[in-house]
Parts: sequence; structure tokens; C-alpha cells
Amino acid sequence: MRIIILLLVSLLISCKNNKVDEKIAAQKIVPITTSSEKAREHFEKARFLVQNGINANPVEQYKKAIELDVKFVRMYNFISMYSGNDSIKKQNHQLAKKYKHLVSKEEQMLVDATEFRLNNPDDIYEAKLFELAELSLLDKYLYHSICFLLFRKNPSLAIKAGKKSIEIDKDYGSGYNILGYAYINNNEFDKANKAFDNFIRCEPENANPYDSKADLMLRLGNYEEALKLKQKAYELDKSFDWIPEEVADIKARIDSLKTGNY
Repeated sequence: MRIIILLLVSLLISCKNNKVDEKIAAQKIVPITTSSEKAREHFEKARFLVQNGINANPVEQYKKAIELDVKFVRMYNFISMYSGNDSIKKQNHQLAKKYKHLVSKEEQMLVDATEFRLNNPDDIYEAKLFELAELSLLDKYLYHSICFLLFRKNPSLAIKAGKKSIEIDKDYGSGYNILGYAYINNNEFDKANKAFDNFIRCEPENANPYDSKADLMLRLGNYEEALKLKQKAYELDKSFDWIPEEVADIKARIDSLKTGNY
């Protein structure tokens, strides 16, 4: 009798998990598999901070997520994708690989894409992520990641992914941000300007939209406008501690133009 009860319980749990998987599949987004809801919250916070340009390395969020779930594949994969440090990329990728058998097919594809990227650093297509995108058509964060990975190496393809992210969510601020930089690298400055204006519309109290648009103004030689935007960004967020030096440099350029010493 006890064996029958245990089998029934296992069957019920299995059915419940299948329903959850089916629900996620129906949403057409990459699942976030974790044993801890709090770990998931830290992952989502870290993703927001990184993708919105607020904190490129939110170590506190990373650490808390992993402390709560040491087998958190999505967290390891995210770090391996966005870290600027090659050794940290590789270390976290190895951890993601170690536990990838515990997660969904889509998350395994993320890990495989990172494996390919690390082994083929000159690749400019991210074909494996675009393949995953075919299964996750409504995952704006995935399209952001593709745009982020390609906006320097292949801006025209990055634009394709970036445009998809804001089609999914027209108020996705960080989607407009990375798309704007892809447009800059593709010499489509009017479209970049529009993208950054939309970023400001979505997140007017965030410093990063103003900082991003200022970068475009600098590229166009509009130093007066760039100065105002940089000052606005720093006013909103003093953690953007590189801005005072940039402001001083912009002021020096403006003075040189006025005096003709350029």
C-alpha cells in the first residue's frame, strides 16, 4: 500500500512539473530553473542591473543567488555571458556545464551556445542563440543578450535581435539602449537617437539613458548637448563616477572650439 501511495505522489508531482513546463513553453520564454525562489529574484535583479547599464558587475546579487542555489545554471550562464573578465567567464561556464543536466532544454541550449562562443571567439553570428530564439519567440531578454553579444562584431545582425526585443515589449528600456549602440556601430545615427529617446521615455529617472544619448552626441560632435546629458546622468546617479572626468574633457573640447585651438 505504501509503495502505491508513493507512486501516486510521484505521479502527481510529475504531472505538476509537466504542467509548469507546458505553461512556460506556451509563454515562449527561456525557463529559469532554480530550487530557490529568492535565488530567482536575485538573478532577475542582477539581470536588470546589468542590462540597464546600472551595474555591470552586481557581485552582491550574483553571490546571494549562488549561495541560495549552488546549482543555479542560469546564474552561472548569465555571468559567463556578460562578464568582462575571460577567466570569470570560463569559470562560471564550467559550473553551468556541470549542472546543465538538471535544467530545461532551452537552458541547456544557452550553455551550449556559450561553449561554442568560448571556443570560437571570432564567430559573428550567434547561430545557436538564434536557434534558441526560434523556441523562445517572446523572450525579450534573450534577444537583448544576442544584441549585446553582436552589437560590436556584427551590428546589422544585432539590430535584428534588438528590434525583436522592443517589438515584444515597447517599454523595454534596456532593449532600446543596446539597440541604440548597435545603430551607432552601423552608422544609423538618427535611429540611434530615436532609440535613446525611447530609453529616456521608459526610464526617465535612470541615469544610463542620458549617458547613452550623450555618447551618441559625442560621436556626432554635438558637445553642448553631450555636456548637458552627461551632467543630467551624474545628477541622477553619483555612482557613474567616470562622468566628472568626461565632463571636464567635453568642456575642454568646447573651449578649444570656441578659441579655435583644435
